[in-house]
Amino acid sequence: MSVERNIFETWAEVIIDFLQGKIEAEEGKYLKEVINIVAKQYSYQKYFNNSEIEKFFDPKKNKKTESQSSVEFQRLKFKHMFDFDEKPEGLNQVMLEEAYLKRCTELAEKYEPHTWIAKASNDASSVNFATHVSKLTHSKIDSPSFYDQVLSQKKGILATSDLKEKIVDGAVSGNQFAPVFQFLELELKGNKLASVFADESNTVLQSFTEKPEELGLWNAGFKRALADSKVSSHFLAKQVYFSITQKDPLSSESYHLLCNVQSSSLAHAIFEKLRETDQENVKKIRDKNKYSIFPNISFPAKATIKVTASNHGNASQLNAKRGGKLELFSSLPPGWKSQLKPPIYQTSLFYADFNYYKVKELIDFLRDFLIRFEKIDLSVKDPKKKKWINGWVNEILDEVLLYATSIQNLPSGWSNTENIKLKQEHQYFLDPYRDDEVFQKARQSTDWQAVICSDFANWLNGRLKGKDKKFTPQREHTRMWKNIIKKELREHTQMIDADIKFQNREQRA
Repeated sequence: MSVERNIFETWAEVIIDFLQGKIEAEEGKYLKEVINIVAKQYSYQKYFNNSEIEKFFDPKKNKKTESQSSVEFQRLKFKHMFDFDEKPEGLNQVMLEEAYLKRCTELAEKYEPHTWIAKASNDASSVNFATHVSKLTHSKIDSPSFYDQVLSQKKGILATSDLKEKIVDGAVSGNQFAPVFQFLELELKGNKLASVFADESNTVLQSFTEKPEELGLWNAGFKRALADSKVSSHFLAKQVYFSITQKDPLSSESYHLLCNVQSSSLAHAIFEKLRETDQENVKKIRDKNKYSIFPNISFPAKATIKVTASNHGNASQLNAKRGGKLELFSSLPPGWKSQLKPPIYQTSLFYADFNYYKVKELIDFLRDFLIRFEKIDLSVKDPKKKKWINGWVNEILDEVLLYATSIQNLPSGWSNTENIKLKQEHQYFLDPYRDDEVFQKARQSTDWQAVICSDFANWLNGRLKGKDKKFTPQREHTRMWKNIIKKELREHTQMIDADIKFQNREQRA
């Protein structure tokens, strides 16, 4: 079967290529199944401990070349699987070859153009071109699907009419009719075969007829796939009674019956957009923590609905291409976020409302670690133990400094508040941009960082003790907590001071 459809000049060439492709697909599938059966027979004999035989039947090691088609590769493999000197008992080469020839004959008869087209024209009434497919709600719904030809658009609503190019779906009564849809989807020079049958007088299939009257019968048969079916609902469809008047609530005229039908065309456009090649590449680059010039587009809280179990084509042809997936985007309102407020009613920033659950988890890990090693009498100065401890304390400190930075970015001067309970040293740390000369001089001349370090150590020790008092911090622990925060606090403060100097120069300029 040719891959380049645009090389054909006539519909007859396109149709013959399509039917030949069907033959090759079924032939390849048949050969693959036979080869797998023979491979199992060899595997029972452990491939006679022959690495060449084992490699031959291993699909990971024996692959087709780029120049080979799938069916060519399977034909060659079938031919050479009988070449080995050692063969399993019961392997009947003659029987397998005869069965293969019989299968080829059956396929040639099945897809003989006249025979296949005659049957397909009768089955065309079981195919429906549509944008909205009823079976996407439930595969047993047999009510007709429909083609949405509405062009109007409404701001704030995403509908099928918003698509620049509608991808038309094929709804079939059963998956056995899928090849008829594929046949009508064939293209020649930008035109679909289905559009040809809108005119029953066309002669596209004339070269395949054996009797003059067959052309008219076939054209009429295939046109049934394009005919508008009478719109109707189904008891398995999702239906909603919508009130339109309160005059007589018991009257059927007081309601509209709304039937929600999924737009397969819109669903497929979304599906393809989510799986664009450039986005797949961006995600791979992101996973490797590398830079990309393209933006990474993501949709939080996205959900997926599976339509049908394994036979996705039973619902529709596009549904089969999507693997039975319908994507749902979150329509929840924005989550509530509490307003960040400075800790004016706390004496210490360490009792403020920073990421409590994350910090609690880290402290619990650190506490369990310290208790476990205290029982086996290991010193806090042990290098391996110290490395683990430093790691957890630094993570705790990261959360504290993240909170401190967010408070520092609030409008300056918030600490100049009556009845504030926050220690003066903590005010120097958390409100560094306060426009107050006396405040700034005291901030520069006071060793407020020592108070912050001491308060951090005392706070952490208090959390590590716990209610059960299983752990008792020692002087070595307190010294370690102070040293860890002292280094981080110094670097953090240096950046703040440098920023204050820069702002002062800008103001003077």
